Amino acid sequence: MQNRSSLYYTLIVSIGGFLFGFDASVISGAIVYLDTLFELSSLSKGWIVSAPAFSAMFAMLGGGVLSDRIGRKKTLQIVAVCYVLSAFLSTVSQDIGSLVAARMLGGMAFGGALIIVPVYISEISPAEQRGRLVSIQQINIVVGFLAAYFSNYFIGVYLDQWVSEVNIWRWMLAVELIPAMVYVALLPHIPESPMWLRGQVGLMDKIYPEEAEAPSIWAGSSVYTSFINWLMYQKKHISLLWSPRWRQIFLVAMFLGVLQQITGINAIFFYATSIFEKTGIGINASLAQTVAVGIINIIFTLFAFFTIDRFGRRFLLLWGLVGVVISMSITAYGFANTEYKLTQEIIAKYEQKPEISGIYPVFQDMLGLSYTSEVAFKAELSKAMKQISWIELENGTEIDSSSMYQAILFESKQLNSYLVLFGILGFVASFACSLGPVMWVVLSEIFPTHLRGIGISIVGFLNSFTSWVTQFVFPIEIKMIGDGFTYAIFAGIAAIGWWVIYRYLPETKGKRIGKTQ
Repeated sequence: MQNRSSLYYTLIVSIGGFLFGFDASVISGAIVYLDTLFELSSLSKGWIVSAPAFSAMFAMLGGGVLSDRIGRKKTLQIVAVCYVLSAFLSTVSQDIGSLVAARMLGGMAFGGALIIVPVYISEISPAEQRGRLVSIQQINIVVGFLAAYFSNYFIGVYLDQWVSEVNIWRWMLAVELIPAMVYVALLPHIPESPMWLRGQVGLMDKIYPEEAEAPSIWAGSSVYTSFINWLMYQKKHISLLWSPRWRQIFLVAMFLGVLQQITGINAIFFYATSIFEKTGIGINASLAQTVAVGIINIIFTLFAFFTIDRFGRRFLLLWGLVGVVISMSITAYGFANTEYKLTQEIIAKYEQKPEISGIYPVFQDMLGLSYTSEVAFKAELSKAMKQISWIELENGTEIDSSSMYQAILFESKQLNSYLVLFGILGFVASFACSLGPVMWVVLSEIFPTHLRGIGISIVGFLNSFTSWVTQFVFPIEIKMIGDGFTYAIFAGIAAIGWWVIYRYLPETKGKRIGKTQ
């Protein structure tokens, strides 16, 4: 294909990446309003945020195999329809369960897009431009992140005058319908991957002997026999991945897929507004800070885009991971040095309210004490709030204890918010020029053509599973061990990842696909 055509088709299919980025980050703003509306537990919050990643891992496991079977183009068209349905159903959800289910449908979409789009692009691109063109997928992902942050900020700050606060989250989620419908409209105009079409001839020759008549699953005949033969063929490919020739490459690819998520990137992106709000700057300022995250993300992704074919994949991965370790350590230090101090001035605000007057003795043991452990302070504050509940029962009054707990927590917190912001922005920059775009480029190059679909599916499954676990556990982890220790764990994992990549990952720049040994 000519270079211009390759770029044109790449821009179309990578809208799937834009939708992934938008869907992933739009929830960071919506979850704040959902939390206020439904008083979400850490478990519920984890499910709402992580639901797409949970279903995406199954889509990744089967998406590559499905695309090997029916083609890259048809698989992407299924993905686009799922995006539209997910956006619509999320917007009209009436409860947490239906919202989680709708977001799981979206997860099926971006799980398929994340693995099929890089494969399609790599198969239509000339070798000298493959790395740059595959990186367009990641650029579109970060553009989607930024678009969602801007959209959330605009809706949260400017539309709240016309939109009821209980429905702001619906407007945030509804915006995704626009690019999703554009994706559906454009995909019919792309061709099927020529490499996939060539592979079908060899595939049928391997599955069916020359003297046998190949059953046509498309014609509806001998479906069972065709399916069994297809499964046997995939089983053979899985065994080839574990053969001595490809075993190390496969293990490194799986490690890279896990590493991309376990360093905490989606915990940052999906909970960005909540993280910044914890620094005490307020929800509007938190929404504004997420815009800064999106801008940094796209700037450094563009840096990777323009340098990946010059510096190589290993160079960007290794230096990017150095930045991840340093920035996560700074973030951990910022949160670890947070001090919590409950003062008389804070309690006096609530003493003035008739329905809860006389609460001073409840907090007397905490007044004036400095807590360096977030977990310890929250535990003591929770005990005090239980006594407030007894006062509520005795007086026959209604107290919004949840809001009171959060307000006291924020007002008692003393931390360097600029240091935390610097650490998080540094982490996003480091990730955006390394693990973010480079991992998918490496995966699209490291496997030979006949193993690429099943290989990337398995790695994609592990990638999405790790993403789901990270997103789901993050709010629970913060509650149990605190912010500082959580980010320190991310830094430690990144350091281990640097050593493994330095020791075992070969350079794939400029090599024929699958020729990395």
